[in-house]
Amino acid sequence: MAGLVDTLVGNLRYVARNLAVDARKAQIAEFLRTSWDAERGRLGLWAPVFLGAGAAGYLSLNHAPPFWLAPALLSTIAGIFFYYRDAARYLAPVALLALGSLCAEWRVMSVAAPIVQRELGIVTVEGRLIEIDESDKGRRLVIAPSKIDRIEKEQYPALIRIAWRGKDFSAKPGDIIRLRADLSPPPQPVFPGGYDFARQLYFRRIGAVGFAVTPPDIVSGERKSLGARLSSAIEIFRVRLARRITQSARGDGGAIIAAVVTGKREAVSDKAEAIFRNAGLAHLLAISGLHMGLATGLIFFVLRAALALNEKIALNYPIKKWSAIAALCSGAIYLVLSGHAWSAQRAFLMSAIVFLAVIFDRRALSLRTVAIAAFFIIIISPEAVLHPGFQMSFAAATALIAAFEFYSRRQDPSRSFEWPAILRRYFIGIVVTDTIAAIATAPFSLFHFSRAANFGLPANIISIPLMGFWVMPLSIIALFLWPLGLDAPVWRVAAAGVDIMLFVGVGIGQIPYAVSNISQWPVTALVALTLGGLWLCLMQSKWRIAGLMALPIASFLIAMHSAPQLFVAEDGDNAGVILRNVIGDKTLALYDRRKDRFAASAWMEASGIDPARSKSMRLSDFAPCDRDGCVINLRGVRIAISEFEIGLDDDCARADFVIALYPVAPFLRDDCAAPLIDRRDVWNNGAYSVFVSSDAKIRIRNTHDVRGDRAWATY
Repeated sequence: MAGLVDTLVGNLRYVARNLAVDARKAQIAEFLRTSWDAERGRLGLWAPVFLGAGAAGYLSLNHAPPFWLAPALLSTIAGIFFYYRDAARYLAPVALLALGSLCAEWRVMSVAAPIVQRELGIVTVEGRLIEIDESDKGRRLVIAPSKIDRIEKEQYPALIRIAWRGKDFSAKPGDIIRLRADLSPPPQPVFPGGYDFARQLYFRRIGAVGFAVTPPDIVSGERKSLGARLSSAIEIFRVRLARRITQSARGDGGAIIAAVVTGKREAVSDKAEAIFRNAGLAHLLAISGLHMGLATGLIFFVLRAALALNEKIALNYPIKKWSAIAALCSGAIYLVLSGHAWSAQRAFLMSAIVFLAVIFDRRALSLRTVAIAAFFIIIISPEAVLHPGFQMSFAAATALIAAFEFYSRRQDPSRSFEWPAILRRYFIGIVVTDTIAAIATAPFSLFHFSRAANFGLPANIISIPLMGFWVMPLSIIALFLWPLGLDAPVWRVAAAGVDIMLFVGVGIGQIPYAVSNISQWPVTALVALTLGGLWLCLMQSKWRIAGLMALPIASFLIAMHSAPQLFVAEDGDNAGVILRNVIGDKTLALYDRRKDRFAASAWMEASGIDPARSKSMRLSDFAPCDRDGCVINLRGVRIAISEFEIGLDDDCARADFVIALYPVAPFLRDDCAAPLIDRRDVWNNGAYSVFVSSDAKIRIRNTHDVRGDRAWATY
């Protein structure tokens, strides 16, 4: 009897457990169904995400996929959709991925132009001057060449970029000039996975860089097309305006005003950029939503207020729409004037959508505004998705508008509109928006620059009102006064506001631990955080909280990622080793400190070392060295750096790994018992990085492994 009771009780418990599990499954299924139904109207917000993912995937591949693949996939999806309309919701993400890949493929082909494959030395260059960027150190010229010595005409790049540090010259954009310059291919990444300058220049059609050894001489010109004359006139205007600002307001204050107004940042000193970067104010140097919003918003509100002063006009005419049209036109002018960088394009598109919504009596600010702006930019310039400016700009905009939508549904309708309450909400708004923007952009800042400003909040609380109520309004006034010649004092007063920001930035930057430096992240961690952040911002039901799962996933990926311990320069004549002292601090030890200073700075940043606070050291201070090279022990691995071939046999016999800063003959390489990287390897594959694991295993990576055989890659 007792056994029967026990059996019955056990069966009842089993049934109860199954019923509980079934109930939980039903609850979960109902939650997912309810959440999905709530999100149906917002699925379009994911369109630019899939479009951008397709473009980024295409541009990041080592080898370009077959040109017919994306069109074939789109055609197949179109055929399926024609016969099975209900399949559209499931095939749309795949179609957008294919469309993004197709846009990137088309963009790569449309901007294709010859690239200089080797160093040409000093040659005579003749061509049309397209662009000038000026600074105290000199000028940087962009030229469309019509003649270059030592190469065939079919191999001329579409554009070349040349630095000139000599005296002033009279040439202006649109002139045909001649000069002598030392030309080289576009710079490659200084370490595998580093910033790809050549890819950025490829999409600008710049196929060679260098420096001039003679000043530009104007050649008797040729007739220009209407488009060329218009482009030259705009560039001349930008150059003259930037020059007027920097001459009226000397120092970094005037240079930053010129950068904000014209987009020309060459005059901004490295010191000022570092101050803004360390204080979390770097976003103020780029033409972004803040500047575009201020430029257009001031025009909108001032014009509307002025028209409202006339009762007859205010009551009988749509002054709000008139003001929106004027603001839209001012935004377009500002976009052209500032050089239409990606952040400026995004800001203008969003501003344009806002003012068009005002004109057509629609809701002005929403996540759809951001999605439309992103979609258009990716269609036009798909390479933007890999640029940190694009990523950080849209991350901040998406997070801020998502937070605004969340707050607007919960705000108190009885809130006070007295001045103290308005001012209190304004400063609280600065704190909240800066915190949200800092959190949203932090993953991209850490990934691309391996650094983050820890005290950006107090700096922005002071600097954003200065930019909004002092710098931008005075800059707009100065622009209107420029034709009258009355602008110089106004530029100086506006620059004084920037000087206050610099003063604040210096103070913030001197606080201990003001900047955090970390080793370079893996791409997978950034992807995880990006998807998690998008899920958190674009979804509106309770399951949006699942986006926070990206934090532990990214943390795990970062923890599992190791940074390289050794770098070999892209020209193959120098190497750097990352060493730790007894308290765990990192140091970069260079074989030759006189070479590769820019590369050394990039190696330090990728390793989590602040180059502004730590200097590179000589390898001979940490390892036994002689005139033939050095030998250093890393985690039990004996690494030899050989400078002369006379010591190669000894290094190959004694070391576990050899770096030869010269080309090694094939028969000597075959005789070397240790793995070897020589200068010929670097010429063929680009810069190298070497990883040594805790169990003394060596992993080698080179630039060619990362970039592959893409159109912008030269070795």
